[in-house]
Amino acid sequence: MQGAPVSVGIDLGASTIHVVALGPAGDPTPAVVAARTFDAADLAGVVELARGASDVAIDAPAQLSTAPHRGDESISTKFRTARCGEIALGEQAGIWVPWVTPDDATKVAGWMQVGFDLWAVLRGDGHEPLEVYPAGVFRVLAGKVPPRKTTRAGVQARIQLLSREVQLPPMVEMWSHDGIDALGAALTAHQKGLGVARGIRHDASSCDGSAVWLPGTPSPG
Repeated sequence: MQGAPVSVGIDLGASTIHVVALGPAGDPTPAVVAARTFDAADLAGVVELARGASDVAIDAPAQLSTAPHRGDESISTKFRTARCGEIALGEQAGIWVPWVTPDDATKVAGWMQVGFDLWAVLRGDGHEPLEVYPAGVFRVLAGKVPPRKTTRAGVQARIQLLSREVQLPPMVEMWSHDGIDALGAALTAHQKGLGVARGIRHDASSCDGSAVWLPGTPSPG
């Protein structure tokens, strides 16, 4: 992790955290410079790997929803307690997350609590991460919904899409789909540094300021 700043992508669950770093920061087709898996309790290890990065992307929300659209009957009941970024992602990009961030701490799933904790420690180390939704990242890169990530066809499709944007390491075909998702997050972080990625959000003053980031127009295949 010496030299030029890197862009870091994080895919997390209730028990593990997958982290991929890209560099150098100004290269339009960056290389993978680190890829590690941490226990979900090892937040310090994740922070150490990300130290010095120019941009960090996480596939989790930062905190509970404040439910700014609670009374909006134009939105489906499921999404009325969601954050603005989740709603905007569906409205503006046609990409609807299968979950919504709750406004009740007793309803927070294990993976989401890991995300809350990781956001907090990364902010404490001077980062202001981006939120990403990996399924949306690969949908944008493919221009359509790719095969399920848990299938071999889905993993191969994602690797092919990433190969147009990133200098991939040897044996990437052996990575788990979680590692591939972390790489998609890292690419989005990298593109944010290039001014290419876009944050999907609501701009109204009554909204919560949350955004979900997507990559820009993919390179020709």
